[in-house]
Amino acid sequence: MEADNFEFLNRDSAPCTVVFKWTGAYAGFFNNDRLFDKSGRYLGWRDSSGAVWKYDGEWLGRVMEENYLARDLRALSQKRPPPVPPVPARPPTPPTPRVARPPWPNCCDPLEALLRVPVLEELIGEWRSQDESLRLSEDGSFHWTTVESTTNAVGRWELRGQELLLCWESVEEPERTYWVIEFSGDSLLLRWMRKTGRSLPFRLHRRAAQPDVGADESQAA
Repeated sequence: MEADNFEFLNRDSAPCTVVFKWTGAYAGFFNNDRLFDKSGRYLGWRDSSGAVWKYDGEWLGRVMEENYLARDLRALSQKRPPPVPPVPARPPTPPTPRVARPPWPNCCDPLEALLRVPVLEELIGEWRSQDESLRLSEDGSFHWTTVESTTNAVGRWELRGQELLLCWESVEEPERTYWVIEFSGDSLLLRWMRKTGRSLPFRLHRRAAQPDVGADESQAA
């Protein structure tokens, strides 16, 4: 097997093809036409035509030059019924980064958005779903409320790479780690990595800052 083709054996001795971002950074790998990130998390799959689909069925783009993905900015959004996700894969030894290069004309790199990791400052603010609200404050405190509960959860938070650590006060399991599956700037897809298992993913959306009505009224006066 030629190393120049960037095909490797993972730690289970199964052949896989590594994938790079157009920046040259190692992003993940294909194993049996399933796409995983560099830590082995399932991202999606590719079909026989070379089209790549996200784990939820959304179209990501196409395989280009064997080791890259590109999404045509002129193409309409598509979606397919997603297959049953596989178990996480054991990744191969990370390859050497490549030289950065621009994507193909009229294309973008879909892995840039899919693998975006937030920085601490981007998480400060209020995040909401239909059933709950999470406020992450600049001083490291958090406030979590749910529709079904009259009790407000409070504590401390910190960001460790893709792990959002919440240290709850006065609960049985105080340290709770949430894996950041996706981050777009305005939405946050999380999974609670419990000691006895893991939760289903849940999505929170950033609440837009509310206008200061009092300030507007004083200016009008």
